[in-house]
Amino acid sequence: MHKFLMAILLFASSTFSFNSNAQTIEAAIKPASKNTGFKMEGYILWCPTIIKVDDMYHMFASRWPEQYGLGGWTTHSEIVRATSKDLLGPYTFQEVVIQKREGFWDNDRAHNPKIVKAGNKYVLYYISSANETGYATSPAIEGPWTRIDQLAMPFSNPAPLVKNDGSIYVFGRKSVNNIRVAQAYTAPTFDAKYSLLNAGNNLLPDSCQLEDPTIWWASGQYNVILSDFRGKATGVDKGGAQYASKDGISYKLVSKIPVYTKKILYDDGSSQTFRRRERPLVYVNEKAQVTAFFTSCLTQAADGKEKSWIVAQDVANYIP
Repeated sequence: MHKFLMAILLFASSTFSFNSNAQTIEAAIKPASKNTGFKMEGYILWCPTIIKVDDMYHMFASRWPEQYGLGGWTTHSEIVRATSKDLLGPYTFQEVVIQKREGFWDNDRAHNPKIVKAGNKYVLYYISSANETGYATSPAIEGPWTRIDQLAMPFSNPAPLVKNDGSIYVFGRKSVNNIRVAQAYTAPTFDAKYSLLNAGNNLLPDSCQLEDPTIWWASGQYNVILSDFRGKATGVDKGGAQYASKDGISYKLVSKIPVYTKKILYDDGSSQTFRRRERPLVYVNEKAQVTAFFTSCLTQAADGKEKSWIVAQDVANYIP
């Protein structure tokens, strides 16, 4: 009986320590500077993703004309590339990279890019309509880009992770009966067949929903920050929730406190509360430290006109 009670106490202690000792990224995110990030006059900007090549940072993002408002992504979204010598920016527009094309899987829009390097190829994952993810590849970050003609994974909001052995793990979300569940796919290489894990069942605990995951590997685990859709995990609808998993299937919530909200603090002492703040992105250095945090932020004026840009924030070398 004594051994049985000790086993229970040890189990409870180990379970509790996961939640109590782990620190979320929230405290490591520093105030933003108003002259960094990425802005384009006349355009809504969304979905940042960044990669460093030599001494230059390349940001890929979604954009569409401001006149269509946030909802314009459904018909007008295209993927662009911008550059900066400084990780936090400001970023300067360089070119349009991907637009929708008729007759293929991406005929609705080009949206939600995520850039990685796999071997000697740059791989740009992106979505078209709901539950459609594919990619384009290039030997150089400036292109030219070659697209696949059929979608790779029937889900949305891809967050790809290239492992040391070249295999790919992609965390994302799928809309099932209007419920946004977390799913993951794996492939031995980026251009191989992608296999669904866990029979497509929700990888988040407590039937929590999600949008917009960003992922990285550190401390021997998968780490994910996402938008807490409906707010079941954090109590804040679309607040930032942080999860971790050792196997890429069983995820645990690190803290019920949101890692970000719609309010951003600036380094001049001011603050701003946005109508929408979504699409979180972590930038991770070669030491597995998160050194920057990006979000897509939207304002709405009294006349209903919407503006959006990418906000960049320095992070104090965070490791979970």
